Amino acid sequence: MLHGCSSWHHRYIWSRSPLFFKADGKEWIESVGAGMLTLREVEDRDILLLAELLPRGFAYTTPEFWLQRFDLWWAKNPVYTPQIPRGWVLDDGTNLMGFIGNIPVTYLVRGEKRIAAASSSWYVEPSVRGLYSIRLFNEFMKQKHASLFLFKAEEEYVMNFLTRYKFDEYILPPSQKEYVCILSKKNIDFIFVKFIFSKQIPKLSDIPELYKRLGYLIFGYLLQKPAVRPAAGTDDTYTTSICTSCDDTFLSICEPYGKTCDVIVSYDTKTLNWLYFSSARWFTRIVIQCRRSRDNTLAGYMVFDIERRKPSEAGSMRLLEMCIEDTDPRVLSSLTSCAIKTGKQNNAALLVVWANSKETEAYFRSTFFMQRAARHYRYLRFSDDPEMRSVREDHGTICPSLIYPPQ
Repeated sequence: MLHGCSSWHHRYIWSRSPLFFKADGKEWIESVGAGMLTLREVEDRDILLLAELLPRGFAYTTPEFWLQRFDLWWAKNPVYTPQIPRGWVLDDGTNLMGFIGNIPVTYLVRGEKRIAAASSSWYVEPSVRGLYSIRLFNEFMKQKHASLFLFKAEEEYVMNFLTRYKFDEYILPPSQKEYVCILSKKNIDFIFVKFIFSKQIPKLSDIPELYKRLGYLIFGYLLQKPAVRPAAGTDDTYTTSICTSCDDTFLSICEPYGKTCDVIVSYDTKTLNWLYFSSARWFTRIVIQCRRSRDNTLAGYMVFDIERRKPSEAGSMRLLEMCIEDTDPRVLSSLTSCAIKTGKQNNAALLVVWANSKETEAYFRSTFFMQRAARHYRYLRFSDDPEMRSVREDHGTICPSLIYPPQ
């Protein structure tokens, strides 16, 4: 199977099925053996069929889960319109045999709002994989409404594939380092696997890093002290809590960061509420806010995902985004303390954070003993639209985010 998110599976490109095709409007008709496949845009009649198809490619999901996700991707998406394709399917006349989802999201390109298209949930049935998979991807790339295309991947062969399609690669976090705190020592098996191996299968070149991680884990497990030392005045000056929506005050906190970027996701309230607070995700998303006690004004916030396969299992609470006014260490301490408390309440065995400035780097380095190298990949390509030619040639500073449009 193939995913337009972080997991792809083997040999989707290289199967050797006979293939014939011809163009017919928006549809491609492809023939393999005695069967016929139609490549077309997603229609209303496909929704229930897709909800039945995709659990075969994505473990631990149900048809009900996919129906909720489709509603999130399109019906609840503030930028979606019926003119934007919801995705493309392979149809053999009786069953759907493949799918690639298309999720629009608003980006700012040199201060101008543009539509970015994020691929999602790319899956093709094993019996028809090969060039059919490429045809689905090509349809995603040919759409007319998108000014730029977004993808995320971890496997090397997927990265090479995207490079051939002229995607630019970005590695996150910028420091390529994560700091880790053990929240529950009783889940030692989970902690060992998740801290040492993370998400990727190690290569020979990774062995020195794995030895470093093992050393950090042993000393951290045995000697870790309370992670957060409250800064002076923290308890009286600031209050932290879980929030369920954001308003214009979130935009003012993010504004200084956004000014340093020429290409960035749009920080407007509709987009942020959709990205931060929509349900039907792979993981549980939590937004922690810190406000000044004297007037309840926002001083900063952090966005986390609690990653786990099943609700009953232990998980990792991973930082996705943070905005802190003036990088105030008291605000950072308050938010981190609340994150640790929240992680423990939600059966998270690990807290994983990263720095976005010299100040936050110094704070996390002095607060958390365990650390590891980290490389999360995002891919971006500008469309071939003539209006984007000047941007393609000189796009300035691109600021990708760990927060991908809802997957």
